[in-house]
Amino acid sequence: MWNIFENGWLLLTLAGVALVAASLVRQEKPEWGYKPLLVPLLLVILAFGLDTAFTTDYEAVSAIVPACKRAAVEADANRIMELINPDYMDKSHRNKAALKRAIESILPRASLNKIRTQSHVISIEGEKAQSELKMVVHLNNDNQYTGAGGLFFVEMKFEYEKAKKKWSIRRMDVTSINNQPMGWGDIH
Repeated sequence: MWNIFENGWLLLTLAGVALVAASLVRQEKPEWGYKPLLVPLLLVILAFGLDTAFTTDYEAVSAIVPACKRAAVEADANRIMELINPDYMDKSHRNKAALKRAIESILPRASLNKIRTQSHVISIEGEKAQSELKMVVHLNNDNQYTGAGGLFFVEMKFEYEKAKKKWSIRRMDVTSINNQPMGWGDIH
């Protein structure tokens, strides 16, 4: 089934079909004037209105990673932590506070220039979601990891949870860097 709240193309396609039908009606009944054109116009307004007025779960989840990427480039751990679930836990971090300490340690040393997403595959089931992210991380020349500018291919897995109508990251794991299996412990 096509979600009209997530993608307005179905209604825009219907508006195109309605425009053709309205044109035919106007040719047969010229006395109706422009009234038949109101149907396609209303469908176009509805398509853009629904897309603007409602945020789907998919849109909410897919907005989390770009927000984290922007905060990481700006070395703003607090903005990242706003997107983390209070019950966060992964293999290396027992809780949200441990993750914050790790992020505050890693970001200044990394000196990120930019992060570019190669792919981000999201699956949502009810109040839980998962995603696999592949990205290219560009480091500045002043980073403490390589001592020079660097380019790294990073893969991560995320688990999200919806609580009080807000999605947040419940768990995230680094799975590989430059196609070599790695985890959080290899980065610290």
